[in-house]
Amino acid sequence: MSTNTVAWEGKFGEADLRIEIPPNGRIHAEWKTDAGVRNKVVDTIEQLERSVLFQLMIGSEVEDERREEVADAVALTLANRTPLPSYDSSPSRTPKKKPRQQGGPRRRGGGGGSRRRRR
Repeated sequence: MSTNTVAWEGKFGEADLRIEIPPNGRIHAEWKTDAGVRNKVVDTIEQLERSVLFQLMIGSEVEDERREEVADAVALTLANRTPLPSYDSSPSRTPKKKPRQQGGPRRRGGGGGSRRRRR
């Protein structure tokens, strides 16, 4: 049975903030304010900062050092987590792109479906 790891929990400005990292590595944030409970799931620390931390900093007296503390705690938790057992460390294969058809640039119609334009 896999469980989430709490990366950081505490008061962040006016909000009670809890950040968890599940085994899949995504970042789950939950915060409670007078306005209610909110949740956000993001993939990166940058997304966490932009969509959660900076928003909570607006209008409250949160020092930038506090934001860095939270981001560092999340980064440390991500670095120390055990990946899911099904994780394959081999590089993923990207499908090859088909060569582009020669004969000039593609034309895009102005909303008329796939009809070609007359000259």
